[in-house]
Amino acid sequence: MNDILIGITSRLQAGPEYALPAAFLWGMVSVLLSPCHMASIPLLIAYVAGQKTLPPPRQAARFAILFALGIFMTIMAVGLLCAAAGRMLGDIGPWWQPAVGILLLWVAWTLFKAPQCSSTGNILARFQIQGAMGALILGLAYGTLAGVCTFGFIAPILGIITLQNEIIIGISMLLLFSLGHCLPLVVCGIFSARTMELLYSHTGQKTVAIMRKLAAGVIAGLGLYFILLPFWK
Repeated sequence: MNDILIGITSRLQAGPEYALPAAFLWGMVSVLLSPCHMASIPLLIAYVAGQKTLPPPRQAARFAILFALGIFMTIMAVGLLCAAAGRMLGDIGPWWQPAVGILLLWVAWTLFKAPQCSSTGNILARFQIQGAMGALILGLAYGTLAGVCTFGFIAPILGIITLQNEIIIGISMLLLFSLGHCLPLVVCGIFSARTMELLYSHTGQKTVAIMRKLAAGVIAGLGLYFILLPFWK
């Protein structure tokens, strides 16, 4: 599993033929590695199950797609805003990079400790929203609140945009990351019952915990890289 995570992150910095598929895979993996993003799965399932009448599979799939669309829009917004800020800061000088590195180390620490973000989900779950539009609003709201968690996973892609000045490739990678991140949400929303069974099984929790710690090591390495980068130039 460690080799897989390292392989994905290394290919993010390779040529487009490797970086673009790696960005899609990184988006899929990020759902399992972050407690904040993982909490979106039971939130979506609870929303589907909490309708006035139990929706048929086709309607449940529609809710899942709209919920994922809301998160997709927030990921793209966070990524583009951070990339624009990074480019503006890059015109000032390289000393903004250690601040990014410190933030990545904080993200790695939170991943290693595996904090619970269920309180956010509980707050959103209290909103009295129903139907397709409610699913979209819920996705937008949750994606916005989970923006800090999202930054830690899109930082390698933002580095390509800000440091390597590969704007088109970077935005394409951000788009594929967002699609990869949303795909598991759609699948989990369609197969709600089976998803909850896997999510709360002992084996599933143990596997996710191991993956989360491995990802914490990778992100910590990226954080150290950003902190030391100004001293190498």
